[in-house]
Amino acid sequence: MDLILPLPNQEALDSLARRQVMPTRLTTAELRALDASLRSRSFFSAQTMLEDLLDGYKDKITTIINPQQISRPDRVTAENPEGSVNVGLNDAYAREQIKDLLRESGYQPKPDERGTITDLSSDARINLVLQTNKQLAQGEGWWVQGQNAAVLDQWPAQELFRAVDHAKKRDWLDRWRQAGGQTGDPIGTGWTITPDLRMIALKNHDIWNWIGSSELFDDALDVLWPPFAFNSGMDVRDVDRSQAEAIGLMDKGDAAPEPMNIVDALKAFTEKISALAA
Repeated sequence: MDLILPLPNQEALDSLARRQVMPTRLTTAELRALDASLRSRSFFSAQTMLEDLLDGYKDKITTIINPQQISRPDRVTAENPEGSVNVGLNDAYAREQIKDLLRESGYQPKPDERGTITDLSSDARINLVLQTNKQLAQGEGWWVQGQNAAVLDQWPAQELFRAVDHAKKRDWLDRWRQAGGQTGDPIGTGWTITPDLRMIALKNHDIWNWIGSSELFDDALDVLWPPFAFNSGMDVRDVDRSQAEAIGLMDKGDAAPEPMNIVDALKAFTEKISALAA
């Protein structure tokens, strides 16, 4: 019988909760120079000194990923006798509330920045902050859930795949090759590219330390889970044991990857990044 995985609400909420709001004047490039473990514990946006704005983002994202269920008499049907409905923000409502917060604060963008990604009130900027931080929290939630020994035994590998199409796409196949090369393992040893160009690796293989490394890729987010880079459109999905064996990543009867806790995983990631930077 297949395991049924719960939604990663609690783990995603835990990810958000442990991140402390960090107002900063630093640019994206300057933020990448900070220790990866510090960034993993912080909630920030490049060149954003408004603490109330960052708090607002954190609150809105929490509501988006953790909608509450209530009962409404007008929603009672034969199929839904309790009248249960989910209530919470979606991205569009959250964006409008962030704009309201900025208006109330008196924020005004510089005339030459209005509507650009550096304008804190632009759709592009707000969407980027909401999407990136929501996806990071959800990605971490799935990663934590996936470190269950029973899950790793049944689904020992995962595939990096395009979940959202973009007009301009990065060459993720080339990035996958670069990240795999950084591990020192030849292709087919823990990571592979299948004949139909699927990018698959065992969970907790070293390649996952490198695919999201800013030491290799300027736009990377220094994380072990999607989205790996800003506006990447990439995600991961589980690959079961039979598939992993069929493509040569495992032999029949091989032990599953060892579970990791997030503290040790982030520590190992930081050490690898620091070693490369040195």
